[in-house]
This record gives sequence, structure tokens and C-alpha cells, in this order.
Amino acid sequence: MRSLIIILIAAIVVAAIILPQIFFVVDEKKVAIVTRFGEIQREVKSPGLNVKAPFLDNVTYFEKRLLNFDAPPDSLLTKDKKRLIIDVYARGRIVNPTLFRERLGDEVTAAARAAEIVTSELRREIASHDQSEIITTQRDLMLSNVLASVRPKLAEFGIDVIDVRIKRADFPGEIAESVYSRMQAERKRKADKERAEGAEIDAQVRADADRKATIILANAERDSSIIRGCGEAQATAVFAQALEQDPDFYTFQRSLESFKAILAQGTTVVLPLSGFGQLFEEMRGGVDTATVVEASREVGLRDELLGQKCAEVSAAWTLAAELKIDQPDLEFVSIVDKVWPDNSLGCSAIGSGSVQEIPGFEVVFSYSNEAHVVRTNQYGSLVKTEKFC
Repeated sequence: MRSLIIILIAAIVVAAIILPQIFFVVDEKKVAIVTRFGEIQREVKSPGLNVKAPFLDNVTYFEKRLLNFDAPPDSLLTKDKKRLIIDVYARGRIVNPTLFRERLGDEVTAAARAAEIVTSELRREIASHDQSEIITTQRDLMLSNVLASVRPKLAEFGIDVIDVRIKRADFPGEIAESVYSRMQAERKRKADKERAEGAEIDAQVRADADRKATIILANAERDSSIIRGCGEAQATAVFAQALEQDPDFYTFQRSLESFKAILAQGTTVVLPLSGFGQLFEEMRGGVDTATVVEASREVGLRDELLGQKCAEVSAAWTLAAELKIDQPDLEFVSIVDKVWPDNSLGCSAIGSGSVQEIPGFEVVFSYSNEAHVVRTNQYGSLVKTEKFC
């Protein structure tokens, strides 16, 4: 029994030593090269279990996947005699394992050799371009030229280069600060220009707004004076109509108001009875004189020009409010005398039913090449636009 165990253990040890010398496994991500005494016997590209001569053959594995050939950063001189720190890398794969094994031996040596070739071709290409072109517009063209130059040279080692790229292109430390300062100065110049243009536009907008505000205020002051005058004219007309109805009663009322003002509380007047009667008669006479409405004044109150101006101002402000625009934006076109059938000003659907004729005007304004008609009574206290007719 002990002998059997010893034999079994010996067999396992021998198998552990012999089997790896006979069989080898190729991974799907690898390619294998079988050598005997340094000479290549065959290459195995298919994955799986394979056989070799024990103790005579050796197996070397290489990657099927893309390899990264990273060159160290180097200071390169441009066409305009300026230096740039360029960090470049290339990517490729082993397409001829036998040639790769014969020429380079292993992947570490291959990476160093490939980086050397890429850096050499890049140095030659950098020397044919200006610094600004490399940084901005010509980088893709430059790298395409480097790839076209590197590919046949690395193909001699069994490597197919897929791409060449620059990781970074920096200025040398001694000039980086001056370059950054120039960049900051350029950015500041552009920012100052933008701010100046903005300030100019701001000043123009503010000046235009101030001008419009001044015009609006002036027009408002002018129109408010006109409207107050129109109101006073209407009040005087009402006053005249009331006076015409009963002049004696109005004279008596005014004389009482005069006595009230003269004989205020705490006022003592000493007069003989005949003198008091004379004072009363003189005051009544003064009231009569003050309340006489001359025909010329009545004619003036009803003057057509005053009515037209009142109607124009009232119509303009009403229309501007309806259109939601500034009143000065309206352009006056014409004004025509009208006699409206009632206080609806010809808009019978919204009239109050009054049959008394009302003198007034039809005022036409223009805004955005469109005419707008507004109807008013004599002094503009009643206004109706097209929207309400």
C-alpha cells in the first residue's frame, strides 16, 4: 500500500514536470511563437491547446490587441524658431509575430523603438510648421503626415500603426508666463472693447429714453393745460346757462355771499341805517356788474378753435391708452365738425336714449400706416373710439 502511494506521488510529480513541457495553451488575446534553440519553428494564432517538443521548444506570447507606444515629452523646435513641449503617443498592433520576434524580441523593446521613430518623424514635421499653426489649425494635417511616415517604418518590424496623437503641446516654462500674459492682455482688450460698446449702447438707450420722457412730459403738461382750459370753458358755459335762467336770484345769492365774507365772525360794523342800506345797494350793484356776461365772452367760449383743440387732445390720449402706446407716437391727420344725434356720438347701440343733438368732432389719427377715427363732443369730455362703435 505504501509503495502504491509512493508510485502515485512520483507519477504526479513527473506529470507536473513533463506535461507543461509537452502542452501549452494559447489565449484568444495572444499569439504564440514556438522557438527551438532560439530559432523560430512556428507561430500559433488560433486559441486552444497545442503540443511542443518537451525541453527543446520554448513558447513566447505576444498581444493581439492594440499596443500603446507612449513617447516621453520632448522639446521640439518649430519653423519660426520657437520651442514647444510635445507629448505624443501611437497605437498599433502586431500583425507579423515572426518578424516582430526576429527584429525586436519583446514588447518593451518594441515600445521604445516605436516611440523613437514616432518622435523623430514628429520632430521633422514640427520643423515645417509655425507654432501658431501647430496649436490651432494644422494639427490634424501634421499628425496625418506623421502617421503616413511612421507606418512603413514600423511595418518593417511587423507592427501596423493605427493612429498617432498628441496628448499635449505646452510652451516651455521660461516663456509660458509671457505667453499667458499676452493671452490675458488680449482677452482684457476684447473685454474692454465689449464693455465700451455696451456702455455706448447704454448711453444711447438712456438718452433716447430721456428724450422720449421729456417729450411725453412736455406734451402731458401742454395737454393738461388745454384740458384744464377746456374744463374751465365748460364750467363757464354752465355758469352762463345758470345765470340766464334767473339773473335776479343769482345776484341776490352772490350779494349774500359777499355780506358773509365782509361780516365775518368777530367783525363789528357801525353804520347808520341809511348808510347800511346804501352799502347793501352798492354791493348788489357790484355783483350785478361782475356777473354780467358780455356777448363777446360767450362767443369766445364757444369759439370753434378752442373746441377743436380740446377734442384733439382728449381724443389723442384716449386712443393712445387704447392702443397702449405713447401719445406722441400718434400722428394727427384731420378733424371735422360733426353734429351727433345723441350722446352715443353716432354709436347708437351704446347710446343712453337721449334725442338731443350734440355738437362735436370726428378726429382722425395715423399710427403704423393705419388710420384711426375718434368721435368726441364739443370739448372732448365725451370720447368714443372705433372699438366702441
